Amino acid sequence: MITVLLIRHGIAEDSKGSDAERALTAEGWEKTRAAVKGLVKRGYAPSRGISSPYRRAAETMVCLQEATAEGFPVGYWDGLKPGGHPRKAEDWLLGELAEMKEFEVLALVSHEPFLSSLIRHLTRRSIEVKKSSCTVLHWDGQAFEFAAHFTPAELRED
Repeated sequence: MITVLLIRHGIAEDSKGSDAERALTAEGWEKTRAAVKGLVKRGYAPSRGISSPYRRAAETMVCLQEATAEGFPVGYWDGLKPGGHPRKAEDWLLGELAEMKEFEVLALVSHEPFLSSLIRHLTRRSIEVKKSSCTVLHWDGQAFEFAAHFTPAELRED
């Protein structure tokens, strides 16, 4: 079984220009680092990561890499941008999963409202996806199974 982590980016600065260039705030870095440390502490250390190319998502992925002992390879996919399409993302994700070994963990960092739409599409569950939260899915080669959802506070152990 492969584990898929669907993570929303951390707190980002207000839009001053290009939405794609919005960075994590100082609070966003701090809270995201604490949340992903909690995620890794729970046993969810990624073997691979793929992020939206938007700056705040890429910076969230950096926090996740910092939280793991060995680090992991990271890529970017435009389909994880805020306006992504769940059906297209599922097709792409199935291709990525076909290249992975059993028991690997794939982390995806993206945005709202795309993530909640993707979770609903893959699992038929409606989840409130807060910044720095993580939804855990399992892929058994046939279907996606909802495994857990962690709020940022739960991950940070506030």
